[in-house]
Amino acid sequence: MKTAADAWSLFKPGDRVALHGAGGEPRGALAALEADPELGRGLEFVGIWLPGINDIDPSAIAPDSTAEVIFINPPLRQGWEAGRVKLQPINYWHSEKWISSHARLDGAILQVSPPRDGVVTAGIACDFDQALLRGAKTVVGEVNPNMPTPPHAPKIPVERFAMLTEAHTELPSYSAGSLPPDLKAIAARIAAMIEPDDTVQVGVGKAASALMEALVDHRGLNYHAGLIIEEFAPLLEAGVFSGNITTGTIIGSRDLYDRVAEDPRIRFKGVDFTHHPGVIAAIPRFVSVNSALSVDLFGQATQEWLGGRQISGQGGAGDFARAARASDGGRHVIAMPATARRGSESRIRLRLEPDGLVTLPRVDAEIVVTEFGVADLRWKDVDARAAALIAVAAPEFRDGLANAWDEMRRTM
Repeated sequence: MKTAADAWSLFKPGDRVALHGAGGEPRGALAALEADPELGRGLEFVGIWLPGINDIDPSAIAPDSTAEVIFINPPLRQGWEAGRVKLQPINYWHSEKWISSHARLDGAILQVSPPRDGVVTAGIACDFDQALLRGAKTVVGEVNPNMPTPPHAPKIPVERFAMLTEAHTELPSYSAGSLPPDLKAIAARIAAMIEPDDTVQVGVGKAASALMEALVDHRGLNYHAGLIIEEFAPLLEAGVFSGNITTGTIIGSRDLYDRVAEDPRIRFKGVDFTHHPGVIAAIPRFVSVNSALSVDLFGQATQEWLGGRQISGQGGAGDFARAARASDGGRHVIAMPATARRGSESRIRLRLEPDGLVTLPRVDAEIVVTEFGVADLRWKDVDARAAALIAVAAPEFRDGLANAWDEMRRTM
Protein backbone atom coordinates (compact mmCIF):
# COMPACT_ATOMS: atom_id res chain seq x y z
CA MET A 1 0.00 0.00 0.00
CA LYS A 2 1.22 3.51 -0.83
CA THR A 3 2.26 6.09 1.75
CA ALA A 4 0.12 9.10 2.59
CA ALA A 5 2.49 11.38 0.69
CA ASP A 6 1.94 9.40 -2.52
CA ALA A 7 -1.64 10.70 -2.74
CA TRP A 8 -0.44 14.11 -3.89
CA SER A 9 1.33 12.62 -6.90
CA LEU A 10 -2.03 12.16 -8.63
CA PHE A 11 -2.74 15.89 -8.77
CA LYS A 12 -1.23 18.83 -10.64
CA PRO A 13 -1.37 22.62 -10.27
CA GLY A 14 -4.81 23.95 -11.05
CA ASP A 15 -6.63 20.78 -9.95
CA ARG A 16 -9.54 21.17 -7.57
CA VAL A 17 -9.02 18.66 -4.77
CA ALA A 18 -11.49 18.08 -1.93
CA LEU A 19 -10.30 16.98 1.49
CA HIS A 20 -12.97 15.23 3.55
CA GLY A 21 -13.96 16.93 6.78
CA ALA A 22 -15.44 15.96 10.16
CA GLY A 23 -14.05 12.57 11.25
CA GLY A 24 -12.91 11.80 7.71
CA GLU A 25 -10.15 14.40 7.63
CA PRO A 26 -7.14 12.75 5.88
CA ARG A 27 -4.55 13.55 8.51
CA GLY A 28 -1.82 11.48 6.91
CA ALA A 29 -2.04 13.42 3.64
CA LEU A 30 -2.13 16.71 5.55
CA ALA A 31 0.95 15.75 7.59
CA ALA A 32 2.78 14.90 4.36
CA LEU A 33 1.78 18.27 2.93
CA GLU A 34 3.11 20.07 5.99
CA ALA A 35 6.38 18.17 5.66
CA ASP A 36 6.68 19.02 1.96
CA PRO A 37 4.47 21.97 0.91
CA GLU A 38 5.53 21.59 -2.71
CA LEU A 39 3.31 18.51 -2.93
CA GLY A 40 0.28 20.80 -3.08
CA ARG A 41 1.63 23.65 -5.15
CA GLY A 42 -1.06 25.41 -7.16
CA LEU A 43 -3.95 23.23 -6.01
CA GLU A 44 -7.45 24.58 -5.38
CA PHE A 45 -8.55 22.91 -2.14
CA VAL A 46 -12.24 22.34 -1.45
CA GLY A 47 -13.80 21.23 1.81
CA ILE A 48 -16.67 21.09 4.29
CA TRP A 49 -14.36 21.68 7.26
CA LEU A 50 -16.25 21.99 10.54
CA PRO A 51 -15.42 24.79 13.00
CA GLY A 52 -13.66 23.52 16.10
CA ILE A 53 -13.06 20.11 14.51
CA ASN A 54 -11.21 20.52 11.22
CA ASP A 55 -8.83 23.31 12.12
CA ILE A 56 -6.97 23.27 8.82
CA ASP A 57 -6.09 25.59 5.96
CA PRO A 58 -4.05 23.69 3.39
CA SER A 59 -3.88 26.82 1.23
CA ALA A 60 -1.73 28.39 3.95
CA ILE A 61 0.75 25.52 3.53
CA ALA A 62 0.98 24.82 -0.20
CA PRO A 63 2.47 27.60 -2.37
CA ASP A 64 0.18 29.37 -4.87
CA SER A 65 -2.89 27.49 -3.66
CA THR A 66 -6.43 28.51 -2.69
CA ALA A 67 -9.30 27.04 -0.69
CA GLU A 68 -13.09 27.12 -1.12
CA VAL A 69 -15.26 26.35 1.90
CA ILE A 70 -18.71 26.89 3.48
CA PHE A 71 -17.44 27.84 6.97
CA ILE A 72 -14.83 30.40 7.95
CA ASN A 73 -12.98 28.59 10.76
CA PRO A 74 -10.42 30.53 12.81
CA PRO A 75 -7.50 28.89 10.93
CA LEU A 76 -9.04 30.15 7.67
CA ARG A 77 -9.34 33.72 8.93
CA GLN A 78 -6.06 35.02 7.56
CA GLY A 79 -6.62 33.43 4.17
CA TRP A 80 -10.18 34.80 4.05
CA GLU A 81 -8.98 38.33 4.74
CA ALA A 82 -6.25 37.96 2.13
CA GLY A 83 -8.67 36.69 -0.52
CA ARG A 84 -6.97 33.31 -0.77
CA VAL A 85 -9.92 31.55 0.87
CA LYS A 86 -13.33 31.71 -0.85
CA LEU A 87 -16.69 31.24 0.87
CA GLN A 88 -19.69 29.45 -0.61
CA PRO A 89 -22.81 30.94 1.07
CA ILE A 90 -24.92 27.79 0.97
CA ASN A 91 -26.71 25.64 3.51
CA TYR A 92 -25.74 22.08 4.33
CA TRP A 93 -28.23 20.31 2.11
CA HIS A 94 -27.07 22.31 -0.91
CA SER A 95 -23.43 21.75 0.00
CA GLU A 96 -23.93 18.07 -0.83
CA LYS A 97 -25.09 19.10 -4.31
CA TRP A 98 -22.12 21.44 -4.54
CA ILE A 99 -19.59 18.73 -3.68
CA SER A 100 -21.16 16.09 -5.92
CA SER A 101 -21.50 18.33 -8.97
CA HIS A 102 -21.03 22.08 -8.98
CA ALA A 103 -17.66 22.17 -7.21
CA ARG A 104 -16.13 20.62 -10.37
CA LEU A 105 -13.74 18.40 -8.44
CA ASP A 106 -10.73 16.83 -10.11
CA GLY A 107 -9.85 14.82 -7.03
CA ALA A 108 -10.64 13.97 -3.43
CA ILE A 109 -8.87 12.43 -0.44
CA LEU A 110 -10.80 10.80 2.40
CA GLN A 111 -10.09 8.49 5.32
CA VAL A 112 -11.50 4.97 5.06
CA SER A 113 -11.65 1.84 7.19
CA PRO A 114 -9.33 -1.12 6.44
CA PRO A 115 -10.47 -3.21 3.43
CA ARG A 116 -12.67 -6.23 4.12
CA ASP A 117 -13.83 -8.52 1.34
CA GLY A 118 -12.90 -5.97 -1.28
CA VAL A 119 -14.76 -3.00 0.26
CA VAL A 120 -14.08 -0.15 2.67
CA THR A 121 -16.30 2.40 4.39
CA ALA A 122 -15.88 6.04 5.35
CA GLY A 123 -16.18 4.83 8.95
CA ILE A 124 -17.44 7.52 11.30
CA ALA A 125 -17.71 10.10 8.47
CA CYS A 126 -20.42 9.09 6.00
CA ASP A 127 -21.81 12.59 5.58
CA PHE A 128 -20.07 13.49 2.33
CA ASP A 129 -18.28 10.32 1.23
CA GLN A 130 -20.81 9.44 -1.48
CA ALA A 131 -20.87 13.04 -2.71
CA LEU A 132 -17.08 12.98 -3.03
CA LEU A 133 -17.24 9.70 -4.92
CA ARG A 134 -19.85 11.11 -7.30
CA GLY A 135 -18.14 14.43 -7.79
CA ALA A 136 -14.42 13.66 -8.04
CA LYS A 137 -12.67 12.07 -10.98
CA THR A 138 -9.69 10.78 -8.99
CA VAL A 139 -10.31 9.57 -5.44
CA VAL A 140 -7.71 8.53 -2.87
CA GLY A 141 -8.69 6.42 0.12
CA GLU A 142 -6.44 6.93 3.14
CA VAL A 143 -6.70 3.64 5.05
CA ASN A 144 -6.48 4.14 8.80
CA PRO A 145 -6.41 1.08 11.08
CA ASN A 146 -8.07 3.25 13.75
CA MET A 147 -11.16 3.85 11.61
CA PRO A 148 -14.16 1.73 12.69
CA THR A 149 -16.35 -0.16 10.22
CA PRO A 150 -19.97 0.65 11.10
CA PRO A 151 -22.30 -2.15 9.95
CA HIS A 152 -24.70 0.30 8.31
CA ALA A 153 -22.14 2.55 6.65
CA PRO A 154 -22.22 2.58 2.82
CA LYS A 155 -19.78 0.07 1.33
CA ILE A 156 -17.24 1.35 -1.21
CA PRO A 157 -15.49 -1.10 -3.58
CA VAL A 158 -11.73 -0.68 -3.43
CA GLU A 159 -11.74 -0.54 -7.24
CA ARG A 160 -13.38 2.89 -7.01
CA PHE A 161 -10.16 4.40 -5.71
CA ALA A 162 -7.31 5.51 -7.92
CA MET A 163 -5.03 4.83 -4.97
CA LEU A 164 -5.18 3.47 -1.42
CA THR A 165 -2.64 4.89 0.99
CA GLU A 166 -2.04 4.03 4.63
CA ALA A 167 -1.74 6.38 7.59
CA HIS A 168 -1.94 5.32 11.22
CA THR A 169 -3.25 8.55 12.79
CA GLU A 170 -5.61 9.48 15.60
CA LEU A 171 -9.13 10.23 14.44
CA PRO A 172 -10.33 13.83 14.68
CA SER A 173 -11.98 14.55 18.02
CA TYR A 174 -14.15 17.16 19.67
CA SER A 175 -15.17 18.14 23.19
CA ALA A 176 -17.58 20.91 24.14
CA GLY A 177 -15.72 21.41 27.42
CA SER A 178 -17.34 22.50 30.66
CA LEU A 179 -20.98 23.58 30.51
CA PRO A 180 -21.96 26.89 32.16
CA PRO A 181 -25.04 27.12 34.42
CA ASP A 182 -27.06 29.27 31.98
CA LEU A 183 -26.83 26.61 29.28
CA LYS A 184 -27.80 23.88 31.74
CA ALA A 185 -30.88 25.91 32.68
CA ILE A 186 -31.75 26.39 28.99
CA ALA A 187 -31.30 22.68 28.33
CA ALA A 188 -33.62 21.79 31.21
CA ARG A 189 -36.35 24.00 29.73
CA ILE A 190 -35.99 22.38 26.31
CA ALA A 191 -35.86 18.85 27.73
CA ALA A 192 -39.22 19.53 29.40
CA MET A 193 -40.72 20.10 25.92
CA ILE A 194 -39.54 16.75 24.56
CA GLU A 195 -41.86 13.75 24.82
CA PRO A 196 -41.67 10.01 24.00
CA ASP A 197 -41.69 9.28 20.26
CA ASP A 198 -40.21 12.68 19.43
CA THR A 199 -37.30 12.66 17.00
CA VAL A 200 -34.48 14.88 18.27
CA GLN A 201 -31.86 16.77 16.29
CA VAL A 202 -28.96 18.71 17.78
CA GLY A 203 -25.86 20.26 16.30
CA VAL A 204 -22.42 20.65 17.80
CA GLY A 205 -21.40 22.92 20.65
CA LYS A 206 -22.09 23.54 24.32
CA ALA A 207 -25.86 23.96 23.90
CA ALA A 208 -26.13 20.59 22.16
CA SER A 209 -24.03 18.89 24.82
CA ALA A 210 -26.11 20.44 27.59
CA LEU A 211 -29.36 19.21 26.03
CA MET A 212 -28.01 15.68 25.67
CA GLU A 213 -27.18 15.63 29.37
CA ALA A 214 -30.63 17.01 30.23
CA LEU A 215 -32.35 14.14 28.40
CA VAL A 216 -30.94 11.47 30.74
CA ASP A 217 -34.32 10.59 32.29
CA HIS A 218 -36.20 10.46 28.99
CA ARG A 219 -37.06 7.22 27.19
CA GLY A 220 -38.40 6.19 23.81
CA LEU A 221 -36.85 8.93 21.70
CA ASN A 222 -35.68 8.83 18.08
CA TYR A 223 -32.64 10.61 16.70
CA HIS A 224 -32.07 12.11 13.25
CA ALA A 225 -29.20 14.55 12.83
CA GLY A 226 -26.07 15.36 10.91
CA LEU A 227 -23.82 14.15 13.71
CA ILE A 228 -23.62 12.25 16.96
CA ILE A 229 -21.66 13.91 19.79
CA GLU A 230 -19.89 12.72 22.93
CA GLU A 231 -22.88 12.89 25.29
CA PHE A 232 -24.94 10.59 23.05
CA ALA A 233 -23.22 7.35 24.10
CA PRO A 234 -24.60 7.03 27.67
CA LEU A 235 -28.09 7.97 26.45
CA LEU A 236 -28.00 5.21 23.84
CA GLU A 237 -26.86 2.69 26.43
CA ALA A 238 -29.54 3.81 28.90
CA GLY A 239 -32.35 3.47 26.37
CA VAL A 240 -33.09 7.19 25.99
CA PHE A 241 -32.80 6.76 22.23
CA SER A 242 -34.51 3.47 21.55
CA GLY A 243 -36.22 4.19 18.23
CA ASN A 244 -34.78 5.11 14.84
CA ILE A 245 -31.25 6.53 14.95
CA THR A 246 -29.77 8.19 11.87
CA THR A 247 -26.61 10.25 11.53
CA GLY A 248 -24.06 11.30 8.96
CA THR A 249 -21.00 11.37 11.17
CA ILE A 250 -19.82 10.84 14.74
CA ILE A 251 -17.42 13.26 16.34
CA GLY A 252 -16.04 13.07 19.87
CA SER A 253 -13.45 10.98 21.70
CA ARG A 254 -11.92 7.59 21.09
CA ASP A 255 -14.20 6.31 23.85
CA LEU A 256 -17.25 7.52 21.92
CA TYR A 257 -16.10 5.76 18.76
CA ASP A 258 -15.46 2.53 20.66
CA ARG A 259 -18.91 2.64 22.31
CA VAL A 260 -21.07 3.82 19.41
CA ALA A 261 -19.49 3.59 15.96
CA GLU A 262 -20.16 -0.10 15.33
CA ASP A 263 -23.55 -0.24 17.07
CA PRO A 264 -25.98 -1.92 14.63
CA ARG A 265 -28.83 0.35 15.76
CA ILE A 266 -27.25 3.36 14.04
CA ARG A 267 -27.86 4.09 10.36
CA PHE A 268 -25.28 6.20 8.55
CA LYS A 269 -26.57 8.39 5.74
CA GLY A 270 -25.25 11.23 3.62
CA VAL A 271 -26.24 14.87 3.89
CA ASP A 272 -28.62 14.35 0.96
CA PHE A 273 -30.68 12.26 3.44
CA THR A 274 -29.92 13.65 6.91
CA HIS A 275 -30.60 17.25 5.82
CA HIS A 276 -33.13 16.67 3.04
CA PRO A 277 -36.21 18.84 3.74
CA GLY A 278 -38.58 16.21 2.33
CA VAL A 279 -37.07 13.40 4.38
CA ILE A 280 -37.20 15.41 7.61
CA ALA A 281 -40.67 16.84 7.01
CA ALA A 282 -41.99 13.27 6.72
CA ILE A 283 -40.73 12.46 10.24
CA PRO A 284 -43.52 13.13 12.77
CA ARG A 285 -42.70 15.19 15.86
CA PHE A 286 -39.28 16.28 14.65
CA VAL A 287 -37.65 18.57 17.23
CA SER A 288 -34.73 20.61 15.93
CA VAL A 289 -32.51 22.33 18.51
CA ASN A 290 -29.74 24.68 17.42
CA SER A 291 -28.02 27.73 18.85
CA ALA A 292 -27.59 31.30 17.63
CA LEU A 293 -25.27 34.20 18.29
CA SER A 294 -28.13 36.70 18.45
CA VAL A 295 -31.85 37.05 17.72
CA ASP A 296 -33.62 40.31 17.00
CA LEU A 297 -37.15 41.31 17.96
CA PHE A 298 -38.48 40.23 14.58
CA GLY A 299 -37.20 36.69 15.20
CA GLN A 300 -34.31 36.91 12.78
CA ALA A 301 -31.20 35.03 13.92
CA THR A 302 -27.56 34.93 12.97
CA GLN A 303 -25.23 32.01 13.57
CA GLU A 304 -22.32 33.22 11.49
CA TRP A 305 -21.74 36.96 11.97
CA LEU A 306 -20.28 38.76 14.98
CA GLY A 307 -18.72 42.16 15.41
CA GLY A 308 -18.83 42.90 11.70
CA ARG A 309 -17.02 39.70 10.78
CA GLN A 310 -17.89 36.41 9.13
CA ILE A 311 -16.98 33.85 11.80
CA SER A 312 -18.68 30.68 10.56
CA GLY A 313 -21.22 29.77 7.85
CA GLN A 314 -24.81 28.90 7.11
CA GLY A 315 -24.55 25.28 8.20
CA GLY A 316 -27.56 23.01 8.52
CA ALA A 317 -29.73 24.96 10.95
CA GLY A 318 -31.88 26.38 8.16
CA ASP A 319 -32.47 22.92 6.70
CA PHE A 320 -33.66 21.57 10.03
CA ALA A 321 -35.66 24.67 10.99
CA ARG A 322 -37.80 24.70 7.85
CA ALA A 323 -38.29 20.95 7.82
CA ALA A 324 -39.25 20.90 11.51
CA ARG A 325 -41.99 23.42 10.80
CA ALA A 326 -43.32 21.12 8.06
CA SER A 327 -43.18 18.03 10.31
CA ASP A 328 -46.48 16.92 11.86
CA GLY A 329 -46.08 18.03 15.47
CA GLY A 330 -42.54 19.28 14.81
CA ARG A 331 -40.83 22.16 16.59
CA HIS A 332 -37.79 24.29 15.89
CA VAL A 333 -35.94 25.62 18.94
CA ILE A 334 -33.16 28.18 19.22
CA ALA A 335 -31.18 27.69 22.44
CA MET A 336 -29.30 30.84 23.39
CA PRO A 337 -28.01 32.48 26.58
CA ALA A 338 -29.62 35.87 27.05
CA THR A 339 -26.31 37.73 27.25
CA ALA A 340 -22.85 37.45 25.84
CA ARG A 341 -20.38 35.77 28.20
CA ARG A 342 -19.08 39.07 29.51
CA GLY A 343 -22.68 39.91 30.50
CA SER A 344 -22.57 43.48 29.18
CA GLU A 345 -24.47 42.90 25.96
CA SER A 346 -27.88 41.40 25.25
CA ARG A 347 -28.02 38.65 22.64
CA ILE A 348 -31.66 39.55 22.07
CA ARG A 349 -31.42 42.76 20.07
CA LEU A 350 -33.71 45.35 18.57
CA ARG A 351 -32.21 44.50 15.19
CA LEU A 352 -29.29 42.34 14.12
CA GLU A 353 -26.03 44.14 13.56
CA PRO A 354 -26.52 46.87 10.90
CA ASP A 355 -23.92 45.29 8.65
CA GLY A 356 -24.72 41.73 9.73
CA LEU A 357 -26.10 38.65 8.04
CA VAL A 358 -29.36 36.82 8.65
CA THR A 359 -28.84 33.06 8.91
CA LEU A 360 -32.45 32.29 9.81
CA PRO A 361 -35.13 34.71 8.58
CA ARG A 362 -38.06 35.59 10.78
CA VAL A 363 -40.39 33.24 8.90
CA ASP A 364 -38.33 30.31 10.23
CA ALA A 365 -38.47 31.42 13.87
CA GLU A 366 -40.60 29.28 16.21
CA ILE A 367 -39.30 28.93 19.76
CA VAL A 368 -36.44 30.81 21.43
CA VAL A 369 -35.26 29.59 24.83
CA THR A 370 -32.97 31.47 27.20
CA GLU A 371 -32.22 30.88 30.86
CA PHE A 372 -35.05 33.34 31.62
CA GLY A 373 -37.84 31.52 29.81
CA VAL A 374 -39.43 30.28 26.60
CA ALA A 375 -40.55 32.63 23.82
CA ASP A 376 -43.01 30.69 21.67
CA LEU A 377 -43.34 32.79 18.52
CA ARG A 378 -45.67 30.47 16.64
CA TRP A 379 -48.69 32.27 15.20
CA LYS A 380 -47.87 35.50 17.03
CA ASP A 381 -48.14 38.83 15.24
CA VAL A 382 -45.13 41.11 14.96
CA ASP A 383 -45.80 43.02 18.20
CA ALA A 384 -46.58 39.90 20.19
CA ARG A 385 -43.35 38.32 18.93
CA ALA A 386 -41.33 41.29 20.11
CA ALA A 387 -43.02 41.18 23.52
CA ALA A 388 -42.34 37.45 23.90
CA LEU A 389 -38.66 37.91 23.07
CA ILE A 390 -38.27 40.89 25.39
CA ALA A 391 -39.73 38.75 28.19
CA VAL A 392 -36.90 36.20 27.90
CA ALA A 393 -34.12 38.78 27.62
CA ALA A 394 -31.95 39.45 30.65
CA PRO A 395 -33.96 41.66 33.07
CA GLU A 396 -31.51 44.56 32.89
CA PHE A 397 -32.07 44.91 29.13
CA ARG A 398 -35.85 44.53 28.95
CA ASP A 399 -36.86 48.16 29.45
CA GLY A 400 -34.33 49.36 26.89
CA LEU A 401 -35.53 46.80 24.34
CA ALA A 402 -39.19 47.68 24.97
CA ASN A 403 -38.55 51.41 24.57
CA ALA A 404 -36.49 50.89 21.42
CA TRP A 405 -39.21 48.66 19.95
CA ASP A 406 -41.92 51.25 20.69
CA GLU A 407 -39.88 53.98 19.03
CA MET A 408 -39.12 51.90 15.96
CA ARG A 409 -42.67 50.58 15.79
CA ARG A 410 -44.06 54.10 15.33
CA THR A 411 -42.03 54.51 12.13
CA MET A 412 -42.57 51.07 10.65
